[in-house]
Amino acid sequence: MWNLARKILLHDRIKFAVAAAGVSISVMMVLVQVGLYDGFMQTASTLIDHADADVWVTGEANENFDFAAPIDDRALYRVTQVDGVARAEQMILAFGQFKLPTGGNQGVQVVGIERDARLLRPWNVVEGDAARLAEINGIVIDRSEFAKLQIDQVGERREVTGVRAEVVALTDGIRSFTTSPLVFTNLPAARAFTGLGEHELTYVLVEAAPGVSAAELVARINRVPNVDAYTGAEFSARTRSYWSTRTGVGAGFFTTAILGVIVGLVVVGQILYNGTLEHLREYATLKAMGARNSAIVRVILYQALISAAVGFALGGTLAVVAGHAMKAANLSVALSPGLAIGTAALTVVMCSVAALLSILKVLRLDPASVLQG
Repeated sequence: MWNLARKILLHDRIKFAVAAAGVSISVMMVLVQVGLYDGFMQTASTLIDHADADVWVTGEANENFDFAAPIDDRALYRVTQVDGVARAEQMILAFGQFKLPTGGNQGVQVVGIERDARLLRPWNVVEGDAARLAEINGIVIDRSEFAKLQIDQVGERREVTGVRAEVVALTDGIRSFTTSPLVFTNLPAARAFTGLGEHELTYVLVEAAPGVSAAELVARINRVPNVDAYTGAEFSARTRSYWSTRTGVGAGFFTTAILGVIVGLVVVGQILYNGTLEHLREYATLKAMGARNSAIVRVILYQALISAAVGFALGGTLAVVAGHAMKAANLSVALSPGLAIGTAALTVVMCSVAALLSILKVLRLDPASVLQG
């Protein structure tokens, strides 16, 4: 039956090529759209996910990680007094204006950390010395932001919100979801770059003492007035959820992915149904010779699976190529093994569903009427 399915499907190679193209476009749209979504969500919570903090403390009712209102540093002292806190560090996350050599300004997201910070430091450092971040107005930027910041080497000096700064190190792959480049610096410089007051900060990062769970510590810190505490995992999920649901980002990406599935269903269904109509006499002959309906159904399903396999291979290749092209445009497409497996299963289901019309047509086929015709 497999050979019969292959011969019927390849009898008209042009139609088979159209079916494979339909599946491949569908696969590519699903992989790229879901991959882009995953990439955006990873970027949205990248600072949280790369921090070693067990607990994040922020101002009460703060909904957006990137646009959090500042809190008074008295919150830090209150948090350090909570039983079970081994270490607490201040962090600033706010916006400033990066002066370009051409005279314009580029908005940047300033990440201020303590000079001896352990819970959050720049990672993937590829050039320079991130330890020099403790120096007066030392900054660390990412290579992916060279075009925006017009900087391509360590040692260059610029101004951030009118304050002199020097690039002391470069990282690779640290990007912000807001599209404003991330600029790491020390706390005094961060306050100068963003206009925050001497006693203002954005977050308190907490390390739990040995034997104290993050969830238990969160419950204790939440008793401190005017602050909210979250475990690292909770805060990461909260940040991703905000950008996904409150801004419509998730709906946009998944709507496009669903449209891709619909395209594949329509194209494959039409090709298989037309092929079934063209070979009705052959199917009728098989039934007249005693072939069971289950055998005929397998022939059609095998055709669907062949289309799925070829289309997935082509679509997956196109998605990888598109991912590399988008990376050059500073967009991240997260093509994980789990996404590939899920898309492969979806492709099989899609093509099998597309074959239903053909299966119903064959099941209702009266071999005597067709042979007599």
